[in-house]
Amino acid sequence: MTLPAGWRGAAALAGLVVVAAVVRLEGQGFPLWSDEGLSVGIASHPLAEIPTVLRRDGSPPLYYAVLHLWMRWWGSSAVAVRSLSLLVSLAAIPLAFWAGASLFGRRVGWMAAVLAATSTYLTLYSREARMYALVAVLALASAASFAHVFVLGRRRWLPAFVVSSALLVLTHNWGPFLVLGAAVAAGWCAVVAGDQRRRRLVDAGLGFGAIGLLYLPWLPTLVYQAAHTGAPWSRRPALGSMVVAIASVLGGPLVALVAVAAVVALAPVVWRRPRTPEHAGAIALGIMALTTVAVSWVASQVEPAWSSRYFGVYLGPLLVLVALAMARAGRAGVVGLVVVAALGLAHTGRAVPKSNVEELAARLAGVVVPGDVVMSTQMEQVPLLHHELGPDLRYADPTGVVRDPTVADWRDVLQRMRDARPVAVLDPLVDDLDEGGHVVVVCPRPSATPDDLLWYRLMDRHCETVRSALGADPRLSPLLGPIPASSSPQPGAAVFAVAYERTGERA
Repeated sequence: MTLPAGWRGAAALAGLVVVAAVVRLEGQGFPLWSDEGLSVGIASHPLAEIPTVLRRDGSPPLYYAVLHLWMRWWGSSAVAVRSLSLLVSLAAIPLAFWAGASLFGRRVGWMAAVLAATSTYLTLYSREARMYALVAVLALASAASFAHVFVLGRRRWLPAFVVSSALLVLTHNWGPFLVLGAAVAAGWCAVVAGDQRRRRLVDAGLGFGAIGLLYLPWLPTLVYQAAHTGAPWSRRPALGSMVVAIASVLGGPLVALVAVAAVVALAPVVWRRPRTPEHAGAIALGIMALTTVAVSWVASQVEPAWSSRYFGVYLGPLLVLVALAMARAGRAGVVGLVVVAALGLAHTGRAVPKSNVEELAARLAGVVVPGDVVMSTQMEQVPLLHHELGPDLRYADPTGVVRDPTVADWRDVLQRMRDARPVAVLDPLVDDLDEGGHVVVVCPRPSATPDDLLWYRLMDRHCETVRSALGADPRLSPLLGPIPASSSPQPGAAVFAVAYERTGERA
């Protein structure tokens, strides 16, 4: 493995890691938000049960299995579960150095390490107990080992490409898009390989065949998920969204502009040296990145699932390509790197809490007792509510009583929310309450408009229906609410609650 030369190099790389850690430590102790509640809930199941549980969720199992093992040692507090993402994001820095240096020289390695240390994407998702930092790191390992095998012909790295790519596809459902991008790039490498063409094709057959075999046990679950789960919160992306996606993962429009300028400046150098490894590497990584973006965009036209947090699959090939471009741009590249690093650190912004559920739970702590009922009209908030309020309450969403409140059931969820009759769900639960028992209704901060997706309009509609029915129910008296007063700055993650007390019988 290519390492920094001497103690000064090692110290410099360690310094980059320390700088990134200082930036990424901010916000680690903030309250969990709904997606992180899902992570903790799924990972809390026995390890052997996680793949079955994920039939209801729509994700592959690797991250949750790793988080399960991590929680055994460190617990399920916000700091504990986020520290896994933090450490993974920091591992991207030496990995980026190795990727750049081993492929194109130490100058490229240092450029790549600085880009990884100041990456806004890695900083953002180092602060979340989700799989996205791991996705980015695995994408970087996959892209680098791909270039070793198919660009430089270093067959010894084929197992690394297989393992990193297989782990990637078992971490996120966008992982196969990067593998498909790699397959297209490998085809180009074979076409231009001359007398090495047969070897490249053999390596491709072995590598992609092994990835497929490792992924094969998951395919039945993937097929089931594809048929029954989706992303009702997402729209089909416009054509320009592909450009926005690349800019987003690079750190925003200004960072992307500098990066694109560097890549454009690299183009004449590449074409003047058509048979060098740099020429082949730049083109292969570009094909890999652009194919991945295009395929994910097309897939989101068929089934909308377009979100900036998924763009970590683009980071690997793009980061190495931009580092190569800056390294070959001379002083202008160094200036560009400084600008990108400064913008990356500045645009990361201060971490802000994304949820007020912990605050809500603290307000309810002296009110609710075992057996009380909590209904969330935003069904994906239930695992987080369960995490904060505890297992002794009964949880429901508009579609019915939630038998396993550690998991959000995304199966055919939009149709289930259309058909939902939340008052009919609550009525027997209220009947079953003893006098003095409580019903808590949790709703997202009202924000839906006629132009919003049906998903959000249904949440608001169910909230209004439930509050109106419970407010008129003679068995119940208003006790608290709305609490808190929708003060969280994060739309869609903020909630409010209204609590009722069972005081009498139905008239």
